[in-house]
Amino acid sequence: MSTLDLARQLNAVETICVKRELQTRCASQPFDYIFVLDFEATCWDRLDKDRGYSEIIEFPCVLYYVKKENIVAEFQEYVMPIEKPRLTAFCTELTGISQKQVDNGCPLGTCLMLFRQWLNKQMIKFGITMETPYSKCTFATWSDWDLGVCLRNECRRKRIAYPTFFENWMDVRYLYREFYQRRPKGLYGALSEVGLEFTGRQHCGLDDARNTAKLIGRMIADGIFLRNTTESSGE
Repeated sequence: MSTLDLARQLNAVETICVKRELQTRCASQPFDYIFVLDFEATCWDRLDKDRGYSEIIEFPCVLYYVKKENIVAEFQEYVMPIEKPRLTAFCTELTGISQKQVDNGCPLGTCLMLFRQWLNKQMIKFGITMETPYSKCTFATWSDWDLGVCLRNECRRKRIAYPTFFENWMDVRYLYREFYQRRPKGLYGALSEVGLEFTGRQHCGLDDARNTAKLIGRMIADGIFLRNTTESSGE
């Protein structure tokens, strides 16, 4: 029996019920495709005195097709940290990412180049455009940390040009709080509140991205109208 099933039996989980108009909502959404990102980065125990800046060590993205309610493509690269190249035991335990994986990974600049190539292939394959204000696709993250803080700061420190295609994105956590009027305990808690189970390993970037896409699908089914919540200054 899963933890969620047990919690339901004990009446410890409150499931949010919203009237669904999936077909109408899917048709009215401004985005046909959503690129869902969830970076994992170097991290330390709060008592560790040898802390450093966060460096991306896993760069995953899934492409969610709104009308079909499924993921149609995935990207994942492990990234080599150079400021603090040795992962802490805390980081490895939290993310499941090994020292060997990041040692064999690529530098951030190379990863961004590979991602751009993959992104272009998907856009050609599915006929995606990024025209504004109503584009066929956008990026999505659980909170603004990934694109607004982590990647931006790391690009600045390493003198890497911040990609222009990351100028706009939707903060799924912000939309969730606004739509359901709830403050969930992380992505796992948000899924539980709407009656979904987290699939995979928490803090695996690719699994987090997949589950964020699943949550977006449920939010659409429950009647949300998606929109970009953040505009990057590109600095």
